[in-house]
Amino acid sequence: MIDRHTVAFVSGANRGLGAQLVARLLARGAGRVYAASRTGHTEFDDARVIPVTLDITDDDSVAHAARIAADTTLLVNNAGINRQSGILAQHAMDDARAEMDVNYFGTWRMVRAFAPSLIEGKGAIINVLSILARVSLPSMGSLCASKAAGLRLTECLRAELMPHGVSVFAALPGAIDTDMSRGFDGAKLDPAATADAALDALTGELYEVYIGSMAQELAHGLALERAATQAQLLSTS
Repeated sequence: MIDRHTVAFVSGANRGLGAQLVARLLARGAGRVYAASRTGHTEFDDARVIPVTLDITDDDSVAHAARIAADTTLLVNNAGINRQSGILAQHAMDDARAEMDVNYFGTWRMVRAFAPSLIEGKGAIINVLSILARVSLPSMGSLCASKAAGLRLTECLRAELMPHGVSVFAALPGAIDTDMSRGFDGAKLDPAATADAALDALTGELYEVYIGSMAQELAHGLALERAATQAQLLSTS
C-alpha cells in the first residue's frame, strides 16, 4: 500500500516509465519520492520529489544514493538499457557487457546498498524487468540474457529478503511506448498505465506481474507449452 508514510526511490526517473512511476507514486499519496538519474534532473515541481544523481554501474554513486535516501521503504529498480543487439552483431560483446552491468549488476548493487534500510523498515522492492526475461528475441539477444539474469536475481533476492519482512516483486511488461522501444513496430503499452500496473503489485498476491496482453499471452503460452511458444516467437521475429 502506498500512502503518506511511503518513501520511494526510483532509478531511471528522468523520463519514460521512470518519470511515470514518480508521477503515479505522487498521485497515490507517497510522502517522499527520490527521483534518481544520471543527470540528477527532474521536471516535477513537487516538494515531495528529491532529485538524486545516480549511476547504478558505479559502487560509490550507489553507496552515496543509499546514504542520502536511508529512509527508503520502497525501492523501484527501473533503470535499464537496451542496445538492440543480436548475439552475433559486430559490437555484440560490448553491448552485452553494458546491458549486464546496468540491467543485472546495477540492480544487484542497488539492492545490496538499500537492503539494510529496507529490512529495518520492512519495505518492498519492485524490479522492472521485461517479458523478454522469459523468452528469446534474436534481434535483442543480449538484452534477453540480461533480463533473464535479472529475473533469476529477483527470485534469489526474494528468498533471502522475505524472512526479513521485505517483499520483492518482478514487473514484466511487454513493449512500452518509450525511447527504449523506438525500434519495435508492434503495439506498445502506455507508460502511465504500465507504472500503475507495476505499483499495483504491492497490494496483489503475485510476485511476478505480467503487464499488458503481449506479456500475459506469452506467460500463458510458456506455462502450457514452452517450446512451442518460443518457436512461434522466433518464427515471427
